[in-house]
Amino acid sequence: METMFLAKKWLGSLLLPLPLLLFLGFLGLFLLLLRQKRSGIVLLLLSLSTLLLLATRPVANALIAPLESRYPPHLIGAEPVQDILVLGAAQVADPRLPLLSQLGQAGIYRIAEGVRLAHAYPQARLILGGYAGGEGRSSAELYGEVAVALGIAPGRLLLLSEPKDTAEEARAMAPLIAGRRALLITSAGHMPRAMTLFAAAGAAPLAAPVDHQAKESNAALPLYTYLPQARYLWRSELAWHEYLGLGWHWLNGRLLDRAQQLR
Repeated sequence: METMFLAKKWLGSLLLPLPLLLFLGFLGLFLLLLRQKRSGIVLLLLSLSTLLLLATRPVANALIAPLESRYPPHLIGAEPVQDILVLGAAQVADPRLPLLSQLGQAGIYRIAEGVRLAHAYPQARLILGGYAGGEGRSSAELYGEVAVALGIAPGRLLLLSEPKDTAEEARAMAPLIAGRRALLITSAGHMPRAMTLFAAAGAAPLAAPVDHQAKESNAALPLYTYLPQARYLWRSELAWHEYLGLGWHWLNGRLLDRAQQLR
């Protein structure tokens, strides 16, 4: 199981834009050295032009906006909520740093929204996910410490530090929220895949997306904002990662269906 998890992580990382396009670029250079001029130039131009486009704001936003707009933000209402689920995110549990500095950007957004909604629904449990991943403490533990520091009673917290990814979190959380009204908090771009995985686990929480990336200002933007930037490449990578994950889930489903038909 651990080997499969690591293999999936390695494959997913290698198929992200930067390593994939760098590989194509170096392959193009190699072909040029072999005097395969046409193929080499095509690969070089393809890799460089794609990298350039992915690092621009319009392209990055066009990639991630369809994911982020799938589920609207949660509006606090009168109907009671019994559980608030916060999915894990990358963390670096360095005790020399302030607590919030040990969480990544996604983790800060997620737990902040979780605490906000926990104050809005004071009877709800706060179920926190995320494993350690080689760090000294899991993101679930760090989330819990943040929640307590921001006024949430420890008795309302349930920490799930074992699940390694969203699929495992969905399988672990689904039995806990059976027959209960639950909110699912994760990054807006990740929400479609998270909801798909929860549905596959037999759960139907309500979406409460946060950490939106495709933000468009109403003000006129200067032309230099259209230049390639690393943050836009990172935004494209987030979207690319989610599309890969959705594709992997779809492929797994098709393979399982096919296997059942052959029985």
